[in-house]
Amino acid sequence: MPFSNSRLKILNLCRWYPNRYDPMPGLFIQRHAEAAALYTDVSVVYTHMVSSEKLNGTYEIDFEEKNEVHTVRVYYQEPKAKIPFLNQVVKAWRFLKANEIGIKAVSGSPLNFDLVHVHVLTRLGVIALYFKWKYGIPFVITEHWTRYLNLKQRFKGFFRKVLTRKVVKHAAVVTAVSKDLIRAMQNHRLKNRDYRVITNVVDPVFFETDYLQKNHYVKELVHVSCFTDEQKNISGLLRIVKALSDKRDDFHFTFIGEGEDFDKLKNEVGRLTIPHERIEFTGLLEGRLLAETMAKADALVLFSNYENMPVVINESFVLGVPVFSTDVGGIAEMINDKNGFLVAKGDEQSLKKALNDFLDNKFSFDSDKIREDAHNKFSREAIGKDLLEIYQTALKKNK
Repeated sequence: MPFSNSRLKILNLCRWYPNRYDPMPGLFIQRHAEAAALYTDVSVVYTHMVSSEKLNGTYEIDFEEKNEVHTVRVYYQEPKAKIPFLNQVVKAWRFLKANEIGIKAVSGSPLNFDLVHVHVLTRLGVIALYFKWKYGIPFVITEHWTRYLNLKQRFKGFFRKVLTRKVVKHAAVVTAVSKDLIRAMQNHRLKNRDYRVITNVVDPVFFETDYLQKNHYVKELVHVSCFTDEQKNISGLLRIVKALSDKRDDFHFTFIGEGEDFDKLKNEVGRLTIPHERIEFTGLLEGRLLAETMAKADALVLFSNYENMPVVINESFVLGVPVFSTDVGGIAEMINDKNGFLVAKGDEQSLKKALNDFLDNKFSFDSDKIREDAHNKFSREAIGKDLLEIYQTALKKNK
């Protein structure tokens, strides 16, 4: 990759990233990389294990140049050793080899980057720690994973915890998308002197989408998610839609997305006998079509049992659309009485009452103000500058 002489050279190592098999995982990481690329030279290495029949050899490499980000994706075969221990050893070796292949592809030899940005721990953090100890290259971390939250209880294993604590301790800066996630990490004794919140970037297409005038009688409500009912509690939201539809006909609810429980939840509409004119399932929408559909809404409604910091809230605010949500994860850091409404997790009666009051025009929101505030927080330019400052701080600490 032809780097400029004056700009910092940043290597991103990513646990999740859009790939040939799924365009959605780690999309928020890709947007962080694109934001940083406004002010630094950015490369991304992402490795992905797949079954052997999908690859021509043990490793395959894809190269991509998009929005000034140089990306190398390395796909590697899943081992098929019959001995479980041997299988794990081969899997670990191929993971490390795939990352070595990707890093050499974007950097060459000797290594040609100033700093490593790790997205999601732990294994990639160990690689970054190795570069720090061997070559003196500092690294920063951005964590997105909900596994540290008490509800999930997925941060387990003695060696995992020891390694993660070591990696976090030696990072120049540790960032997460919410204060709530930072507290959860610190509660697991992941200690670092410089924790910071870095928000998710909103796709530029949302900034380009015109504000839409709403229908004054029939209000449009929208829900956007991955359709995992355990987390998103869409079944509970459907019960609220049913209760509202029994009493009124002045709203329409659009459900956007797809996922493991999509068919089950769509069938639940029939079981609850929700009138078809009150509800619609669009499936997955992306890009401009998603932005234009959300822009038609009077409110976004989320009813999750747990969250970190859903980027859909940022997207909604950029469109000037208020948000009704459960108070879980870091959501309360974003929503206040000027831009939305919070209810307790699982409290169907409170959310139903809030939506009833909203439909009755008992309270309203200043969409222009919501939009203005969001434009100042969630653009590529704003977050790119935040990332540049983090990188500069990390390099100063390393001197």
